[in-house]
Amino acid sequence: MPRMILTRCARFAPAMLLMLASAGCLDWKQTTAAPEDSVRRYISLVQTLDGSRTAALVARAAPTPGSGAAITAVLPQQVLRGGTVQTTLTSATPFSRAVFSVPGNNDHWELSLAAPATSVTVLIVISVEMPKTTFTLQLAGGGTSNTGPYQSTDLGVIFVGTGEIQTNVTWNTPADVDLHLIDPSGKEIYYGSRTSTTGGQLDLDSNAACGTDGPRAENIFWPDGIVVPHGEYILRVDYWSSCGATSTNYTVTINLRGLPPQIYTGTLTGTGSGAGAGAGRTIAVFSY
Repeated sequence: MPRMILTRCARFAPAMLLMLASAGCLDWKQTTAAPEDSVRRYISLVQTLDGSRTAALVARAAPTPGSGAAITAVLPQQVLRGGTVQTTLTSATPFSRAVFSVPGNNDHWELSLAAPATSVTVLIVISVEMPKTTFTLQLAGGGTSNTGPYQSTDLGVIFVGTGEIQTNVTWNTPADVDLHLIDPSGKEIYYGSRTSTTGGQLDLDSNAACGTDGPRAENIFWPDGIVVPHGEYILRVDYWSSCGATSTNYTVTINLRGLPPQIYTGTLTGTGSGAGAGAGRTIAVFSY
């Protein structure tokens, strides 16, 4: 059965000179480091899956829970520093607003929906500035003037490498998904060749040959202190094996130092390629 990859790009902010495989993801906006008491050190951005609504940072502590909608969300036990969590917020009663907070911080994220809903899928970006190996994420729903009870979830953080360039993929099944990145020298970094003479390296290779190990993630980065090569980068995702999964949802995150993340989501189907170098569907082509 042939495999198929369906890709959608979710834009997170106006972007910089980035040549991408999908149209419409071209503007970047410069960012600054978050204060120590800001939720942005834990969650850098929140957005709906389709990119139509982006959460606003509210410069005060999260609201007190009250009579608003009680939302629930299934979250992974582990998240990736600099990665993205895809989850669906659901409630028995409609909500038009969702709150995302981390206890002990003086601000929080609020996502306003276009219309009340009982379900919405969101992308939650884990900050590269993450200060802890575990943290508590609180989620609540509500309307314009009320907030419901918080769902509190303790999340473990996998401290993968970050730097001038960081790319990663996460997915939601026991499948073996591989990340491939070709740097300007023409070197392809992937599970079969984990380093480049330019300094890039693959430091997390999950579920290799269907050996379930927990993270369901892969990460390629250039560490601090290395002169990152300028030129064109080609990022691919390969469905090496479905490992019995009917389909697999994936999320790709591209982090360039000082710039908002670029996010791509999609669905993988089929049995898998079992392939190595040169395999996979191109997700993005970008210049650095």
